[in-house]
Amino acid sequence: EVVSSNHHTVKPWFAGKVDVSPPVADFASEGFELAGGRLDSVAGTRAAVVVYRHGKHEIDLFVWSDSGAKLPGESLRHGYRSFFWKSGDLDFAAVSDTERSELVKFVNLVRDEPE
Repeated sequence: EVVSSNHHTVKPWFAGKVDVSPPVADFASEGFELAGGRLDSVAGTRAAVVVYRHGKHEIDLFVWSDSGAKLPGESLRHGYRSFFWKSGDLDFAAVSDTERSELVKFVNLVRDEPE
């Protein structure tokens, strides 16, 4: 795990630990502060997780290699909302207990970020 609000620290931390290079953007001016990163797994696949803070909430951005599997879209389970999408050869999931409108705003920021 790496704890930092500096994308120049967080992004290189993933090198050699996971087979994807996740987008690590600074959205602090929009209220989503970069907090760090960690490794996890999604359906048995190693994933990079970029962690953001939004008020008192955490938003985890999971990124993993696209295997061609169908993603669920949006879901709500145990108070945590998840949005899934694909971009290029990567799969994404944003997960948080924040309000739906705030998570949608975050997802749109990530999607609109140039690669």
